[in-house]
Amino acid sequence: MADSELTAAFVLHSRPFKETSLIVELFTEENGRVNVLAKGVRGNRKNSYRALLQPFQPIKVSWLGRSELKTLKQIEADGFSHRLSGIASLSALYLNELLLRLFIQWDPHPDIFHLYKTSLQHLQLGDKPSLILREFELELLDVLGYAVDWQHDIYGDAIEENMTYGFIAEQGFIPQLQAPSETWLAEGNIILAVADHQWHVNGAPALARKVCRLNIDQLLNGKELNSRKLLQQTLAMQS
Repeated sequence: MADSELTAAFVLHSRPFKETSLIVELFTEENGRVNVLAKGVRGNRKNSYRALLQPFQPIKVSWLGRSELKTLKQIEADGFSHRLSGIASLSALYLNELLLRLFIQWDPHPDIFHLYKTSLQHLQLGDKPSLILREFELELLDVLGYAVDWQHDIYGDAIEENMTYGFIAEQGFIPQLQAPSETWLAEGNIILAVADHQWHVNGAPALARKVCRLNIDQLLNGKELNSRKLLQQTLAMQS
């Protein structure tokens, strides 16, 4: 269709285009990632569209055009902007970069859209950012077809609490005796804690982080996430 109806969206990223316009990367509920051209929104402080084209602001948008780059037609607020700062803001930028790098355009994922929206709400409320990121990464990997089986090893046998396992990217957990020598190890009880999202179990958040990062890095083909690097540097400075 050349024209669209209003759909819920968030701005993932924007960049200048010519003298007065922006190219805006949107994450929409109904269409997934969409690129739109927002004409005449730069250099005019009274332009109401520019104020809404900010990250973490829930909006509803419509567009027109038959090319891959649509033209923004209408935009309105869909709630109050999420006021984030510090680690919460960097964490949200990390979520944005994941969506930009791992989702193709015009591939709708309404479940991830709602999870993203909920994640912003939790970050604003001051919930622990690291756990919000782990929940998001695990669901994202599942949607992309890279879900980790936290309950079975690569042979299909149930993970046992009192056993030790290695992890192989894109395959899963393997009993220690069969694991390659360079593979890092994890205890069965911690693996099962991640399966149940029992983040209070010592070691569970760290294991989920390592596994998610390994699989995400495989999907990125060696490309670095700038937001993740900045987040890690900030956390290191705070500690």
